[in-house]
Amino acid sequence: MTASIDALEIDRGALLPRSGIGVQGPWLVIAPPGNPMIRLDARLLDRVQLIGRSPTSALVVSGAATAGVLAAAVSVVPGGVILCAALAYFAHERFSEARRRSRSRDLLLALGDLEVALHVVDGAEAAKEIAEQLAPYTRSAPITRPEVYEDARRRLDAQAHGRGGKNGKRELEQALVVGGEVVHVAGDYLQVGQVGFKIDEVREHALRGANLPLPGGRLLQAAMGLLVVAAAERARSGEDLTALAKRIGEYEAWSGRSAGR
Repeated sequence: MTASIDALEIDRGALLPRSGIGVQGPWLVIAPPGNPMIRLDARLLDRVQLIGRSPTSALVVSGAATAGVLAAAVSVVPGGVILCAALAYFAHERFSEARRRSRSRDLLLALGDLEVALHVVDGAEAAKEIAEQLAPYTRSAPITRPEVYEDARRRLDAQAHGRGGKNGKRELEQALVVGGEVVHVAGDYLQVGQVGFKIDEVREHALRGANLPLPGGRLLQAAMGLLVVAAAERARSGEDLTALAKRIGEYEAWSGRSAGR
């Protein structure tokens, strides 16, 4: 990987005002109020995409409740007025939920079978912009940028010459940084600077949607830490060379560029 995050100046004013999320080159930056800046290298991810809860079920329930209101309104059953009011409130609540779901978007960060959701409270358009900026750097996206092509060529060459593991470890050196502390795997532990968590405990925290407690009241989403664990496992096993070579070939055919040119 060509650039160091330490060499970049992060403009906090460019981050989303409510969530503190932004993009600096290939890095996803997360800096919520009261927490140190977290920086994740999107070049380790397989994909970044938008996810959202479907509003369909809420709309269906809202429609059914509305139909119930109409039925109760023409009914002569005692208590029909109260039933109408209750059903009308329920229909309104479900319709409001459907509108919230249609506007609500999360970012999905995927590496292998691991998928991590990151909520963007600033709205759907903000989440969409973040995803669009990061997606070109991920490993499943078509290569469209020269710097991504150079990284891909470097990884392919390293794998072909038996240096894939070493190259993978080097990529992990700054894959996830909390403040000034690098997150890395050391044996059965996930280290955040000098603080270690057993990887099994990190998985349990992630399953509950919990955070890893850090000194000074700081927090790190446990699932975010698992991305480093997954990347370390991939570095040991090796990358899919067929898929990597295909992406490189498609870029060279599209751009007219080839290795060494």
